[in-house]
Amino acid sequence: MRALAFLFTLALVTLALSRPALADSREEARQAFAAGQAADKAKDYRTAIEHYLRAYELAPHHFALYNIATDYERLGELREAAEWFNRYVKEAPPSPELDRVQGLIVTLKLRPAKLTVTTRPVGARVFIDGQYSGRTPFAKPVKGGGRRVAVELDGQRDERDVFLEFGEPKTIEFTLRTVEPPSGATGTLEVTGQPVGASVAVDDQVVGVLPTTRVNVIPGEHTIKVTSFGYTPYETSTTVLVNEVTTIPIVMVREGQLAPDGPNTIAAGYLLGLGAGVDLIGNGGIVLFDFGLRFGQYDGALRVGKAAGLTSVDLLVRVALWKARFSPYIGAGYSYISSKDSSGNGAGGSGGEFVGGLRVDLSRSVTGSTSLIIESGFRYHPDIKTLVPGTAETYTTRTGIIIPLMASFQYTYGRQR
Repeated sequence: MRALAFLFTLALVTLALSRPALADSREEARQAFAAGQAADKAKDYRTAIEHYLRAYELAPHHFALYNIATDYERLGELREAAEWFNRYVKEAPPSPELDRVQGLIVTLKLRPAKLTVTTRPVGARVFIDGQYSGRTPFAKPVKGGGRRVAVELDGQRDERDVFLEFGEPKTIEFTLRTVEPPSGATGTLEVTGQPVGASVAVDDQVVGVLPTTRVNVIPGEHTIKVTSFGYTPYETSTTVLVNEVTTIPIVMVREGQLAPDGPNTIAAGYLLGLGAGVDLIGNGGIVLFDFGLRFGQYDGALRVGKAAGLTSVDLLVRVALWKARFSPYIGAGYSYISSKDSSGNGAGGSGGEFVGGLRVDLSRSVTGSTSLIIESGFRYHPDIKTLVPGTAETYTTRTGIIIPLMASFQYTYGRQR
């Protein structure tokens, strides 16, 4: 009897002593969970996962599992995300939410993945689930799940099953028996592009000039080199197939410039410009200097000069509508004008300005670009004040309109994108 009483008392004491420790663990878990939520807001998903793991270790709860899985999905680690979503499904109480998460797990597993197919020799036709998809070397996103991949070349065929899951890339390599082309068999190589007159060489033998050169060659791998004075040499290789035309488009750039498909747009630069024109309603000529900044399609400038016989100071923002060498653009800004007549009487006023036109990037280099701007617009000054002759403080107010038509040259100095 005394032994039972002692054990009961010991259990009560142990329970009493454990309650503060349990409360401390729950509070620490709550703080860790809150820290994970803060890291999520900062998009620091790795740190958020660490906090949620700590919270779950201190006080296991299915909410932490769900957040861990979500952060792995945000990181693109879909397999890990699915594993944690599965743990959430096992530990969370029954609810309609579980059906949604189970569907999400299936979706993650079937996410498209990059499939790379290579063959020796290259140029084989690729079939995915019986559908023609391209030629080797082949590398494209393919819907997840089980896929049957087949390759065909010169009457040879090989096929293999592959399972794509969780967006993870897969590579399949095939080695096909090399078959010599029939004696006298040829393929056609066509090289097209600019500039006109550029020399085209195939396997170090000059065969023609641009804009178009067609030549029959032995099927197989060939090297193409195009050269022209003042341009960076262009070199590439391709595989020519029996009785087929292989077309190679050439893009050559002048020495010191970047390729049109490369990073050739000014990301940020200092803008200087000079423009001249006339006022279409007959108030006189226009000469303006531009000083500003250009950011890709956008630029902002301070314009100073003469407009319709008045000193003009403008603040203007413009945006090109296309990311191209030729692009229409629109802009708006604030304009201030002032002048003095022969008697020293002053006139001044301010108003809005709207412009539009065409920007043509004449040249682009590593350090900058030169542009031609053709522009028109509308400038409205509702409060031009003019001092009344013979008075010291009496002004009259009138409305002024200027419709400019002008052309400008601009140079932008800055780094390339």
